[in-house]
This record gives sequence, C-alpha cells and structure tokens, in this order.
Amino acid sequence: MNLIARKLAHLLAENAKDSFYEDEIRYGLEITLGALFQLLIITFVALLLGIAKEVIAIAISTALYRRYSGGAHCQAFYRCTLTSLVTFILLGYLSQHIPASYWSLYIALTAILSVAVIHRYVPVDNPRNRITDEAVREKRRYKSYGVVFLVLLASALTRYFYNGELYSTALLLGLIWQDFTLIPLGNNYICLLDHIFGKMEKIIKRRMVT
Repeated sequence: MNLIARKLAHLLAENAKDSFYEDEIRYGLEITLGALFQLLIITFVALLLGIAKEVIAIAISTALYRRYSGGAHCQAFYRCTLTSLVTFILLGYLSQHIPASYWSLYIALTAILSVAVIHRYVPVDNPRNRITDEAVREKRRYKSYGVVFLVLLASALTRYFYNGELYSTALLLGLIWQDFTLIPLGNNYICLLDHIFGKMEKIIKRRMVT
C-alpha cells in the first residue's frame, strides 16, 4: 500500500499546476487507500458471515470519528487490517445481542463518553505524523465533536424513522469502539494485538526458513 501511495503521490506532484508537498500527498493517499482496502476485506468477510449491514454501520461510524480524532496504530498495515477485521466482526455479532429496549440509555451514555474522551484525549497523534500546531489540534477536536453529533443523530433517525434498531445500535458501537482506542487502555489493547501478530509473523518466517 505504501508503494502504491508513493507512486501515485509522485505522479500527482509531477503533473500538478500548483506546488504540493509530495510526502503529504503520499501520506493522505496511503491512509485513504488503506482504509478502502480494509473496508473491502471487512465487508467481504461480514457478507460471508451474514452480518454485513451491522459491520458496515460500525465501520463507517468508527472511520468518520477516527478521521479527526486519531487513535492507536499498529506498526504494520496487515496487522491493522487483522485487528480491524477481528474487532468489527465481534462487534457486529455483539450488536445482534444488545437489548433494543435500553437504546435511550445507550445513546445518552455514548454521548457522555465521547464528549469526555474528546475533551481529554483528542486528537491522538499518529507517531509518524504528529500534530504540533495547537490551532490544528483544536480544529480536529471540534470536528470530532461534530462527527459524534452527526453519528448520534443518524442513530436516532435510523431508529425512529426507519425502524432500524439493530443498525442504530451498531452506529453507537462504532463510536464506543473509537472512544476506546483513544484512551490509554485502548492503546494498550491495540499494542497487545500488534505484538501478538508480530510474534506470529516471526514464527511463520522461522518455519518458512527451516
């Protein structure tokens, strides 16, 4: 994914009428292409398991929120993909077993949690692209508030106007999962999975060599 992003960024920078920083273009392309690829993989597996709509709702909710809030990162793209796949599939199944009768409590708690997390932690920097400008950090924080509000509104509209109780809950789960990745405990969880996948990678490489 990094190689594709680099080639596209170089091509765009060479043919652009205005001056651009090639590395910034590359980084943006890498994030966008990676997210699309992950969504395709997750959707395909979710379709096979019969939970595609719930998983897509969770993934979109998480992705929109993460766009401005940041969050924990794995050290390799494939590890990030595996972590997202496992997490969203589990959350998709979980959404089917959450009692819809307590939805009002769910949305209230999600709103309170998200506001508290944004106020305390957002934005969470990517180690490879840290945000040093305080004005940019403040803008990301306010945009995160806006995204959370829109997702909460979408959840409410889905429930009351489209009878989509299951998908309404799935949207909330996406916000809660992203809140989790923004706090230290969530970062430790992602680091643990990253470490486990890294160990598995080394074991597989050793066996292939021998």
